[in-house]
Amino acid sequence: MISNKNKTFLHKNWMLLSGLIAAVIVAIWFATQVIIEFLYFNDPKNVDVDLKRWMTPLYIVETYDLPRPKVFEILQIDLEADRGRRLGRIAQRDGVTMEELTEKVREGAAQYRAQQQ
Repeated sequence: MISNKNKTFLHKNWMLLSGLIAAVIVAIWFATQVIIEFLYFNDPKNVDVDLKRWMTPLYIVETYDLPRPKVFEILQIDLEADRGRRLGRIAQRDGVTMEELTEKVREGAAQYRAQQQ
């Protein structure tokens, strides 16, 4: 049971304790997201995946384990202006299919990895 002393403390400091509980919940949520992303992007079946129209260049950075500037170079896009542009739009701009864009990225990734060894 909670003593009267503790009840008084909780009553006087309910806002502070509510903020603390909210902060703990937010921290747990972020930690969970980090763990989920870590597990997803370190699973071999999620490496060098076929590109989809909804993906962004930053998704390629994660799944192909390439630096951002290299991905933007492969896709021939501006680092600031096209940062969040979907790959479907990039393929449409270049007049290629998603399969062709996937091959282009895979070739660029293979060249980059060969240079790193």
